[in-house]
Amino acid sequence: MAGVGTPGAGRSAGEPAGSRSDVPVSDGWGRVGEGRGGELPGIPPHAEAVLVLARSIPAGQVATYGDLARLVGEGGPRQVGQVMSRYGSDAPWWRVLRASGLPPAGHEERALVHYRAEGTPLVGGLPDGAGMPPADYRVDLRRARWSPQPTGVQAAAGAAGAAGVDGVAGGVGGVGEAGGVGRVGADGLAVGVNGVGADGEADAGGGRTAYRRGGLHHVEVWVGDLVAARASWGWLLGELGWVFGDDWGHGVAWELGPVYLVVESGPDVAAGGHDRRRPGVNHLAFHAGTRDQVDAIVEAAEGHGWELLFADRHPHAGGPDHYAAYLQDGQGFEVELVAT
Repeated sequence: MAGVGTPGAGRSAGEPAGSRSDVPVSDGWGRVGEGRGGELPGIPPHAEAVLVLARSIPAGQVATYGDLARLVGEGGPRQVGQVMSRYGSDAPWWRVLRASGLPPAGHEERALVHYRAEGTPLVGGLPDGAGMPPADYRVDLRRARWSPQPTGVQAAAGAAGAAGVDGVAGGVGGVGEAGGVGRVGADGLAVGVNGVGADGEADAGGGRTAYRRGGLHHVEVWVGDLVAARASWGWLLGELGWVFGDDWGHGVAWELGPVYLVVESGPDVAAGGHDRRRPGVNHLAFHAGTRDQVDAIVEAAEGHGWELLFADRHPHAGGPDHYAAYLQDGQGFEVELVAT
């Protein structure tokens, strides 16, 4: 059998190019595997769960590595990327991408063929023989991001059950407990910490519901010094429970549930720096846990590029009944950490 590194490997005669394993995933996702995903012996239950979800993404829509990790309820974006690298040649790999919306690294032009054929919303410059680098486009996640509905999850659950994967106990519709993390009930809907509720919205845990209409999708912060921002924002977001999502050279993304935050310093960033007192966004406010957790972040903040604002009124600078810390990084960006 030809390896997935060979374009067109595994296609049967008469099968259209691009429908199966015409494009391998890149080394940037991890090791490039051999053979076709559905035929690999001993495929781990986690990998099968990822592939079931990847195959459930409708044409014209996409999901990020983090999206699939949350729905599976195990591992993170990197683990999903590794699954796609090793086993995803038969899955619609172009529909699983980075939190930035950028296509799979090294396969931008081939992915673009699929996006155009499926009508996937795109933004940015597109390569049309004008010499524009193919990586200058990205998928418009605001319009194309997959929000799984009950019927889609039920179909995915049934497929996983029919696969007979170890660690997936049979239930109504073919699936009961999925790898011990989250579960699929008798109605075929994934429920639990990282499941999907009866209203068709993905539960991201902690009492939050993912993909709720009107909820915040993402935030982009443009900075002049990406190295400094990566250090300061990376530390702070990590303390608040965000996980690393992606790094594309001139930008970094972190994810929390369905929301992601981008810190970017691309060629379009204008000179002049940021001033929170000018018209525009003044600051971002985060739920930061208990008062003790807020205090712990404040105590360590100075060593990670943040300074405490309104120190003379801390921790009640926002009012006598509002316990919060206001921090500013070295580039003038302000955050509010609210105790709940």
